Amino acid sequence: MPFLPVIFSVLSAISGLTNGSFEEGLNGWEISSPQYSCKAMHYDGKTVATIIVLPTQEVSFPSIYQILDVAEGDILEAHAVARHEDFSQGYGAYMCFEFFDADSKRMNYSQSPQLLEKDQWVPVTVRAVAPPGVKSARLLLLMNGFGRAFFDDVTYINTTAEPLARPEGAITLTLTDQVMCESFNGFGAEDDGWFYNEENTSHDVTPEDYPVREGRIEWMDPDWTRMFFWHRDWCPTGDWKTFTFESDNMKSHYRTLDLYQRIGSRVNITGTEWGMPGVYDKPESYVHAVGELFEHLIRHKGYTCISDWTLTNEPNGAFTMLGYSHDQFTLIHQLMKKEFERRGLKIRLTGSDDAQDLHWFAKCVENQNYYDSVDLFSSHSYFPYADRILAGRFYEDRLNLLRRKQPEKPFIMGEFGFHDDRSGTHSNPSMECYPYALWTCEVVLEGLNRGVAGFSIWALHEVYYPGNVFMNYALWDFKDNNWKPRPVYYAWSNFSRLTEAGDRVRKVESSHPRLVKAAVVGKTLFFVNSTVWPVQIELAGFNGKEGRIYTEKTLHGDRECGEQLRIEGHGFSLPPESFGFLLDQ
Repeated sequence: MPFLPVIFSVLSAISGLTNGSFEEGLNGWEISSPQYSCKAMHYDGKTVATIIVLPTQEVSFPSIYQILDVAEGDILEAHAVARHEDFSQGYGAYMCFEFFDADSKRMNYSQSPQLLEKDQWVPVTVRAVAPPGVKSARLLLLMNGFGRAFFDDVTYINTTAEPLARPEGAITLTLTDQVMCESFNGFGAEDDGWFYNEENTSHDVTPEDYPVREGRIEWMDPDWTRMFFWHRDWCPTGDWKTFTFESDNMKSHYRTLDLYQRIGSRVNITGTEWGMPGVYDKPESYVHAVGELFEHLIRHKGYTCISDWTLTNEPNGAFTMLGYSHDQFTLIHQLMKKEFERRGLKIRLTGSDDAQDLHWFAKCVENQNYYDSVDLFSSHSYFPYADRILAGRFYEDRLNLLRRKQPEKPFIMGEFGFHDDRSGTHSNPSMECYPYALWTCEVVLEGLNRGVAGFSIWALHEVYYPGNVFMNYALWDFKDNNWKPRPVYYAWSNFSRLTEAGDRVRKVESSHPRLVKAAVVGKTLFFVNSTVWPVQIELAGFNGKEGRIYTEKTLHGDRECGEQLRIEGHGFSLPPESFGFLLDQ
């Protein structure tokens, strides 16, 4: 399937939904799985749709849905109110767009965040962009798990798109005086520190392989690194008293931290509680144990590179599914802040760290006790590849919340990437393709121009996780493919090695922002042309002379490649589907 750019101007907005209020029962709606109870009923003073999954039934994805007429590039947006009751073992009530090709094969999907509250009505929203090759779409209301889901007040808007033609004349990139970030946090990649453990050794990783990994990281020169610390690695019983600081996985962490200490990369330690229910039942004991861990890492082992802490990865998922509330989430952060201060450890607390859940993020920002406890805010997003043009909305939703607070705190992307219908938790074949490099440049440059203060891509390289789980999200392949770099490796390396933490980010205005994006970090202008057309670039306000341009055909090796950028007058020629950089004089 070709990955052509979704580029458009708005023609009109239409609604093509039938009976979103369910006053006519389920007229206009289809039922996906008749073995589950799906019906309209009078509930809570109004007529609603309901999906019921009994404890005796299989947990699946029963839904009611409508088929939508869409065209490539259309922006779809749906709103509803939803609730679930007696809910367990799943994602709960949610809303989703699905897209299908001419053979009725599902191409991609976009879904609303998981509901945090039970037994109350909650607004839900889902947005998506119809991908190239689309022939039809569905809007689905679903229930995943046991219990009852309720939906009402469903609305749908399709913003019709008109493809833009190849531009006539040059595209102007203007460096403005607008500072979007006064002190940039930096670029990094998720490195969870398990490369040197027994799992990877059992898959033929040897010390002879270490220089490949470590040499690349040194060359990439990341300014910050996010690293999982599974509680079972250092306190396997969860009693918060019995520590195993010399376990195999901890020794692997130490070797990893040795590298980041040497190159001066700040490290964010992120807790994970996989397979450890009840882990936060005694918050005072928990935060004391984390304090002991940090004391050991920083004072005993000497890892002064450790600068940040995140309670748990994507708390709107696992943390809430373990039965903990946002109030408990807030309390742990308050206690942790005091614990670090008591120990004299200068550690920044990362807030929210949600998985694309604006509702959770807003609760974190608007809870003053929580806001006062953290130093910066993080979110994650894995954009359906066509939805990358909505990244600006994703950023602005969060930045606008923070701009209303004093003092305003930085916002970073703690994880990000893209997915299609082949993608899963550990596997993402789309990350192996060249367009992934272009998509990455697009959403990063969009974020820089809006004020995002840092980015960490998921993930550094293919590796085996504890439990022999293979992580396929990567900038380069595993040993079985000779550590082959992927196209996104070259794009990401430019961002990380050509910038420094503390750099000033300045906005660049493009005369055709849907075609070419650019931004300046420090003294480097980064740019991307994701279209199938060559373009001529004119520069205004930036006097760069030295740079490089990369296309799929010019990627090779694992260090500098591409082709030299040639300045012609006040600009340069940019090939189709290319990215690159230009250094200030």
